[in-house]
Order: sequence, then structure tokens, then C-alpha cells
Amino acid sequence: MKPFAYCKPGTLPEVFGLLSQYGKEAALLAGGTDLLVDWKKGLRSPRQIIDLKGLSSLEGLATDDRGNLHIGSLTTLDALSHSPLLEGGGWNLLAQAASKVGSQQIRNRATIGGNICRSSPSGDTLPPLLCLEATFRLIGPRGERQVPAQEFFLGPGKNALQEEEILAEIILPPFPSGCRGIYKKFSLRKAMDLAVVGVAMLGHIDPRENTFSQISIALGAVSPTPIRARKAEGYLRGARLEPQLIEAAGRRAREEAFPISDLRGSEWYRKELIEQLVQEAVRELAMAGDPPR
Repeated sequence: MKPFAYCKPGTLPEVFGLLSQYGKEAALLAGGTDLLVDWKKGLRSPRQIIDLKGLSSLEGLATDDRGNLHIGSLTTLDALSHSPLLEGGGWNLLAQAASKVGSQQIRNRATIGGNICRSSPSGDTLPPLLCLEATFRLIGPRGERQVPAQEFFLGPGKNALQEEEILAEIILPPFPSGCRGIYKKFSLRKAMDLAVVGVAMLGHIDPRENTFSQISIALGAVSPTPIRARKAEGYLRGARLEPQLIEAAGRRAREEAFPISDLRGSEWYRKELIEQLVQEAVRELAMAGDPPR
């Protein structure tokens, strides 16, 4: 391992100063669960480590007077999976996904910001954030801007962060009472494994008509970025939930994906999984009561 410098700044201007000074030779440290793995593999060899844990303003969850939920980028995945603010309703979708990342030890360290900025197509929290219509607040030395989650992910490991910018917080809008979410992940092992396919679904069912008045579906690990299954959403929205409709919605979702074949699964296998997981998610959302975490 090459020699490196370590700094734990207490203010954002200090962070930006170090990023300006070291440029691509600097590495941001949040939970470190991805950085340390890359380091050991020789994929990264930073000269300057900038530990963000000194920025307490980037941690925690809170709601504002308009009902939006603000999540600091340094909030751990374990904190998300157990937060009372995410219990029940649509926001529970994110808690479900956070609880499926890695092991308990990993979730104790890994942050929501790190999972987002890693921008892996198989990232568990990414499809739920698309369904929840999240907005990311980015801060840099020239000011701040907000980018919708749908526009943030550009490719495997690529995103809309500009030079010297950091992700400060995630903003989730409120959802109608009765809106429920579910995240389904298929992996080769039950825990501590990447998703072969991930399906996030957020919906509101009109019990009188047995129809989705609102529905969002997002897919992970089946395209260079997480994607919304818009055609499947449109097919389900407003239509009576009959068995034939649910089966057809799964087929439409698989048609919208562009998976690759790799060691974890072939293109055909992933498409089969999309169809099955989407159908399972629709059936579970149609059942009374909140889905289990």
C-alpha cells in the first residue's frame, strides 16, 4: 500500500479545499465499505483520504413543514432500516431495501450516500429511490443544486456529480395515506450478496375498484442504470387487478430491461426473474396490510 495522508475536516469549505488541492488523487471516506475493497484490489490508490464523518450536518433523518423527508448522506443503512420515520407507508420501501444490503456489519458502516454515489446497477437502494421520486442535493464550492434520482445515474459507476461536488442529502416527497411499497431482491445467497435482479414497487390501490390509482416500478441489475418500468406501470394503472393483468404486467416489465449475462446469471435468466418478481410484488401489494421488512 502506498503512503497516504488522512484528514477529518469539520466543515464543508475544508472538504472542498482538499478536493481542489488533490483532485483525482483524493478519496472521500464515508462508511468505507466500497473504498477499502477497491483499495485492497489495487483499483484505487489515493494520496489523500478525506473522512466525512466529521460533518455531523450530513447525518440523520428529519421531515420539514411540507412533509418532505430529508436524509443526510452519511446516514447508515442500519439506521435507515430501523428508523421510525420509515415505518409503514411508501417510505418503508427504502427501509426494506436498506435492510437487504450486505451483512449487519456492513450496514452498520455503509451509508446511503455511499450506496448512491457508487452507482452500481445492482445497488439495492437505487430502484426504491426511483420509485420514491427522490431528489439529491449536491453541494460544491460554487454552490448547490438538486438533481432528480432519475437523472443522476448515468452508467455503471457513473453519475451526475461534478468535480469537487458531494452528495449532501436525499429528499423524499410525501405520499398519500395508504401508499405502500415493497422491494424484492433475488440473489444467489440469502444474505451478503449482490442482487441478480432487484424490483421495487410503490403503489396505492383503490379498494372499491381493486385498481392501482398510483403505481411505480423500478428495476435494478438489469440495465446499465436502475430503470423505471414505465410500460408496465401504465398497463397496471387504473386497470382491475385480475390474474391475466398481473401476468401481462410482468411480461411488459421484462421487455423494458436490457440485462447482460455474467457469472451471476444469464440475460434470459434475469428476464425470467423480472417477470416473476414483478408479478409477486403486485400480488403482495394487493394483499391487506403492510409487507414485512
